[in-house]
Amino acid sequence: MWSGRGILQRLLAALKSDDGDKPQTAATLRLELAERDEDIERLRKEYALLREQSKAQIERAGGEAVESIVSQCAAPLATLSAMQSRHAEKGDLNPADLLQVASSFRKILAERGLEEIGVVGETQPYDPALHQMLDGARPQPGEPVLIRFAGFRFNGKLVAKAQAGAVKST
Repeated sequence: MWSGRGILQRLLAALKSDDGDKPQTAATLRLELAERDEDIERLRKEYALLREQSKAQIERAGGEAVESIVSQCAAPLATLSAMQSRHAEKGDLNPADLLQVASSFRKILAERGLEEIGVVGETQPYDPALHQMLDGARPQPGEPVLIRFAGFRFNGKLVAKAQAGAVKST
């Protein structure tokens, strides 16, 4: 196996020495070099295998997470489908039922890390990183703005800015 002293250094030392061991020393060094090359190749293959296993594991975990969300959404989706069918047949749709289904979806996503930015109709201090102005107003950071559409973060990452407008003075 490979020793602490470099193979090239030992090869140079063997070539400079005057003893009769040159062919044997050079052969030994070639053997060590070949063994080291084999070790490097083995480690490369092992690394490639571990990388592929890790990639497959990440894909499985992502698939399982999506499957979990889909299975939780199955009941609200079934309710929504039934509501759609009833509306097509009878032309009626209870808004409270529709809002209940929407609430179920929001709860499922909130449990997974979705966070709402702002509540429609409320005022918040303007933050250009979190708010997009809809009416062309250009408030200074910290000035109050009226939330018209909520924004969202997912696991701390901004997904959609809250859409806001200027606060109307009365």
